[in-house]
Amino acid sequence: MSRRSMIVIAMLAALGVVALAIGLRGATQTGDADAVAVDADVPAFAPIAAPPTAGTTLDGERLDLADLRGTPVVLNFWATWCGPCRKEIPTIAAFAKAHPEIAVVGINYQDDPAEARAFEQETGASWPSIVDDGPLGATWKVPGLPATFYIDADGQVIDRSLGEVTAQQLEDRVPALTGS
Repeated sequence: MSRRSMIVIAMLAALGVVALAIGLRGATQTGDADAVAVDADVPAFAPIAAPPTAGTTLDGERLDLADLRGTPVVLNFWATWCGPCRKEIPTIAAFAKAHPEIAVVGINYQDDPAEARAFEQETGASWPSIVDDGPLGATWKVPGLPATFYIDADGQVIDRSLGEVTAQQLEDRVPALTGS
């Protein structure tokens, strides 16, 4: 093997190690389910404007997140095929009941709408859920399900929780969401 070939192989190997290190570090910070050390409650970023989010709900109504400006929102990406999503719905339902000043909106992600409607009725999930075949998940850069975003009354995304959300995580965001 020529010296030039060995240098190229060494450089490619070094790039591979660096890419792996960056990938594992990024996966851990973003809550990627395949990472060894997953932190399911990583702040997403400094507050940014919520991206345009509109669509048809499981009930056939049109919903645009922009219409909720002035009201804090908990936006939850979920699906019936997602075990942690199914487990967190009662927690979100209790939160929604305890905090009527905060709108809860679901994004039913790449799911069967009929199954999702039945699941909502079974579990008492009384908030609207927009049907999403993928574009909203991509817009929000959802790394996996479930994913919950916290949007203040000014339409700024102030935080997120990746993985099954807990009652404590939801309660901890109330002051930032409501300004109290």
